[in-house]
Amino acid sequence: MDAKTLHIVDGDSTGGTLKMSGQAKARDILVWREALYSGPVPAGLPLRQLSRLRSRYWTNGKSTVEFEKRDAALAKHERYEEISLWFGRGCTLCHLSLAQILSWFREHGVSPQELWWVAIHGGELHPEQMAKAYDKRRPVGRKQMLLGERTWRAFRQPSPAGLIRLLQADLGAMPGLRSAVLWLLEEYPNLRNGLSRLEGDLLREIHRREIAKASEAVRPIIAREPVGDTLLFDMLRNFVRAEYPLLEFAQPFAGKFQTWEFNGATLALTNAGRRVLAGKDNAVALNGIDRWIGGVHLHGKSVRWQWDGKTRSVIAAKPTTWG
Repeated sequence: MDAKTLHIVDGDSTGGTLKMSGQAKARDILVWREALYSGPVPAGLPLRQLSRLRSRYWTNGKSTVEFEKRDAALAKHERYEEISLWFGRGCTLCHLSLAQILSWFREHGVSPQELWWVAIHGGELHPEQMAKAYDKRRPVGRKQMLLGERTWRAFRQPSPAGLIRLLQADLGAMPGLRSAVLWLLEEYPNLRNGLSRLEGDLLREIHRREIAKASEAVRPIIAREPVGDTLLFDMLRNFVRAEYPLLEFAQPFAGKFQTWEFNGATLALTNAGRRVLAGKDNAVALNGIDRWIGGVHLHGKSVRWQWDGKTRSVIAAKPTTWG
């Protein structure tokens, strides 16, 4: 690493390992702390305004400045000769962050020749493995810049049409992007019962055990999915406090519902939960939905866009009457 290099990494774990390896100093590591698969990411906002919106979302309205230092460090990229992007190819979150960064660089006239992609999740490596991972980096080309920009634009639109069209394109320049886009589309309510794929996985984990702690339902999913546990625990909370709860406390719970104490709560499916899981009722029709997937706001007890498991795509579906 002779050239002065800015390392933009996918999280604190990768940043910490990179620092421990001695391959980069802390001042040259920019941790891209975001979870773009959750919360509003609407089109039409430059980075500063979007970061303020995202800060309000993650802090429940308490702050608008959570991303200011990160964005300021990005703006100083001209101090460096090279920029290495540490984002794994098998991770939806990594692909979204990579698309955001590549789009920003293209918008600001940064040449692809300055950019390198380390398509490995460094947080899974030992410090002594980081140099070998860095040696496997590949230059970012014009096709990748354009594909990142297109992905970022499609993700932020108020309909999933752009992401659906993206799947029809040649995505070979960005290994793993096709799976990442499908992952996002499968989070739309499905036609069968109104559950997203992750919501269905959570209910099935608890149904399989009959009763289970919230942490027991979440653990096997985060072991195989590129998702943080915050989103999954929030899904479980929503099931419990819904108008027609899909989950209930199987044992008395005296902890604070909105804190980590909920992780130890013992849960079981309600009759409504069993009916929804069996496809006899629809979760959205029962309880409504209030969720953002990029620029799409799914809201209310009838949503236009739904996942069709037969066609493996999101379709514009007519409202269905249940009951």
